[in-house]
Amino acid sequence: MTNSISMTQVAQIEQDFLLRFPGGLQDPAWLALGKKHRSIRHAMAMFDTVLSPPMLAAAIAQRRYGEVIEACRQFVGRCTTVSTFEKMAFRNYLAFSDVHEPFVRCLHALLTRCDAASFDDFVDVLLLCRHDKNANAAKWPLVTAFLAYSDPQQHVCIKPTTVKKLAARLGVDIAYQAQPAYQTYQRVQAMVAQCRQHSTQLLMDNNITAQAVMYCTV
Repeated sequence: MTNSISMTQVAQIEQDFLLRFPGGLQDPAWLALGKKHRSIRHAMAMFDTVLSPPMLAAAIAQRRYGEVIEACRQFVGRCTTVSTFEKMAFRNYLAFSDVHEPFVRCLHALLTRCDAASFDDFVDVLLLCRHDKNANAAKWPLVTAFLAYSDPQQHVCIKPTTVKKLAARLGVDIAYQAQPAYQTYQRVQAMVAQCRQHSTQLLMDNNITAQAVMYCTV
């Protein structure tokens, strides 16, 4: 990321948030919104069980791909950050059984070590069925949901339209590309981290909450 975010910029975002929700993160209206996203807890819990790296490794070793695929289908279905269209594309993608093994292997690699290689491989595996226009699952919200829900302290979920508006407001060059790319992911991750560091409200929370707060101000 080539731009540094100032405390003044973050303070302005916080002020805009408080204009809408005077009680901050404990505001009744904000808490009411949160109740609409209760499935987030269930989605996150899956990364402590069937979608945890050790469980994924065991499934790969025993070639038990079916249970992982079903868990991923359920996980994406519960993600409020993934649109209905993107959920349908993912379900159509999973209908091609020949992608199951490479998908699970790439998911395990991504969750074990999120680096340029594993990120690109995960995007590539989601592009395997792009010949079917209804099964192109390589979209930003879906790719990054697996990261953000597995470790919301470290990772971020990217909604393209909203994150571009936020980056423009903060004067940050995120090198946006329509197809998910690791450089853009890293820059958004750094942008969110800087905002949290300068924030009195968000430092002790996680990136999912921080992004929800920032996104409602653009």
